[in-house]
This record gives sequence, structure tokens and C-alpha cells, in this order.
Amino acid sequence: MPEIGTVRIRIPSRIRRGDVVRVRCLVIHPMEIVQRDKAGKPIEKNYHFINKVIMTYNAREVLQAETTQSMSENPFFSFAFKATEAGMLKITFLDTHGGKYEGTAEIKFS
Repeated sequence: MPEIGTVRIRIPSRIRRGDVVRVRCLVIHPMEIVQRDKAGKPIEKNYHFINKVIMTYNAREVLQAETTQSMSENPFFSFAFKATEAGMLKITFLDTHGGKYEGTAEIKFS
């Protein structure tokens, strides 16, 4: 079983300059959900979940998203960007306990 923080990224096998590239990524994370008492009020606790996703392309930030604990365990993300030059795509996941999980994919033109 993969460890918490393992990041998997999928990009198309063939990319041409100027293509809009669909990126799919998954991070292994428990994504703890908020528990509620019998009255329906949230139980105060430092919940453990991914709360920020940052995507950079050749060291330039092109996406930043804030997430909540309402997402499922091992969340899956999909987004697109325009490939203007060869280089490195990096996706960083930050969680509420200070965890930082990163994955990279090389963008090469064919």
C-alpha cells in the first residue's frame, strides 16, 4: 500500500507546443472528515486533510486551490494548462498538519 503523500501524475504521452494539456493527479491521503456530536455541532479537533493545491510550470505558479475536508480519501484532481515550452510541471499538496507532498512530470514535445 502506498504511503501517505505519494503523488501520482498523468499527462498525455504526446504533447505538442501550444497544446492544452489535461493533467490528472492523485495524492494518497486519509482526508479526515469533520465529526459531529449528537446535536450536529462539529467536534473541535485539528482535523487532518489537504487544504491547498499548488501547480507550477517551469517554476511559475499557474494554479492555486484551497480545498476542504469534504473531499474523499486519496483525492483526485484534474486540470488543464497550455504547454508553451518544454519543462517541469510540479504539483504540491499541503495539509493541515504541516505535511507537504510533491510530484513532478516532465513536459516534452513530440
